[in-house]
Amino acid sequence: MSRNKLVELRKAIRSNIKTVIDYISLNHIFRGNNISTYVPATTICMFCGSCSNNITKEHVIPRWIFEKDPHKFFDITLNGQSQTYNKTTVPACQRCNGELLSSLEYYVKELFRTVDLDNNRFSVDELQNLIRWLEIIDYKFQIVNITKKFLSPKNGQHIPYLKDFPLYMLLPNRNYSPSQVKSNIRQALRRISIKNKQRHLNSLVVFKTSNRGFHFFHTINDFIFLELPQFGIALFYFYIKTFEDENDCHKEAMKIIDEVY
Repeated sequence: MSRNKLVELRKAIRSNIKTVIDYISLNHIFRGNNISTYVPATTICMFCGSCSNNITKEHVIPRWIFEKDPHKFFDITLNGQSQTYNKTTVPACQRCNGELLSSLEYYVKELFRTVDLDNNRFSVDELQNLIRWLEIIDYKFQIVNITKKFLSPKNGQHIPYLKDFPLYMLLPNRNYSPSQVKSNIRQALRRISIKNKQRHLNSLVVFKTSNRGFHFFHTINDFIFLELPQFGIALFYFYIKTFEDENDCHKEAMKIIDEVY
């Protein structure tokens, strides 16, 4: 992976946080007379904030993770609706999507393909890049949740009042205000733009797995679990929480996995 591209990605994000947050606030959070505003025809890149005719669709979960299977899906906890990974995307300009983000994704894929967890561990530099990659996935899910409107619960009653609310505002057990949502998204962008991740190294657990199925679960701004059978690797990462000892992180991660898996 080109370090120059990683630096460029961090700088592009850091320099344009306000542009992205202002756009989200105006088009996805602001409500006039208790009604959401319409999203304009123009869309910006959710990473560098650029506005052009070259806005593309960046997959939230890279396609190679779910082996490009168009039928694999996840459930939205809030309303029980299902959504395929293949159709879960965020707006990104051609440069951010096709060069900067794809460079990091290719690097991560090669790490998974070549590592031998029986005899080696990832280096500190490799772990920091894995963390940044997982942070980007969390940010992309935050964008999906702020841009996607609430749908009535599956087999549940239609709720007209909530039909134009973004999912993010209605996440269970969160009680998010508009200002808190903006703060979370801003924090997610800043996380990605920070170079040094050493403080969070003990928040990442890398497992060797022999399971044959792909597994994934994620809670915004909290944690993520990915099990990648094609590489024999599973990852669990706490986005905010830090640990003095990696064993403490492993114990807490296993407790959550046992509850959710």
